[in-house]
Amino acid sequence: MKEIFSNIGYSFKDISLIDLALTHKSLSSKNNERLEFLGDAIINLYISERLFNSYSDLDEGKLTRHKASMVSRDNLNSIAYKLAIGDFIKLGKGEKLEGNSILGNTFEALVGAVFLDSDYATTKIVLDNFFKEDFLEIDEIDEWKDPKSRLQEIVQKKYKSLPTYSVKETTGSDSMRFEATCLVREADMTSQGKGKTRKRSESQAAINMLHLMDENGS
Repeated sequence: MKEIFSNIGYSFKDISLIDLALTHKSLSSKNNERLEFLGDAIINLYISERLFNSYSDLDEGKLTRHKASMVSRDNLNSIAYKLAIGDFIKLGKGEKLEGNSILGNTFEALVGAVFLDSDYATTKIVLDNFFKEDFLEIDEIDEWKDPKSRLQEIVQKKYKSLPTYSVKETTGSDSMRFEATCLVREADMTSQGKGKTRKRSESQAAINMLHLMDENGS
């Protein structure tokens, strides 16, 4: 248990709570689904509250888009992957972690368990660590005002075409699990970008392409 405590940055007083949070329904009827329900609500409240309080210049539409990206199954799975939660999940025979939402669901259950073991103020501190990178990326994304849209406008105007993207999933423990390639064929330019999700990797590739085109006077 000490290893997962270290990974998530919280030590449980009630060990039965984390044990339940890590138990998938394929193993037992006494599983983490109720904790998942609670954790989902807490994460949504935390993200909404922090976005509202920290970004007074964002309108309702941008707040909604940022929240949707952060609480997406793709992003929660990536956070759980980075925390190596999969090493501790208790699954029934034949159940696998690939190609489903078990990692993200278990992450939600762990958040619910942290809340029950402590309080909302403590849970927010734990969540700050989990979502630190997501909030750091908001400033960069906003600075470019949606880099994919910006790039599309430039390429469409100059070349009467559109940039294309291809994404591959990388291996290893790096939290940047996806690597995107952006191609502007008419300019004979390519750029790469990495991210925790496909969307983030494409956005980074678009940002890098914008830099590249600017350097080349395109």
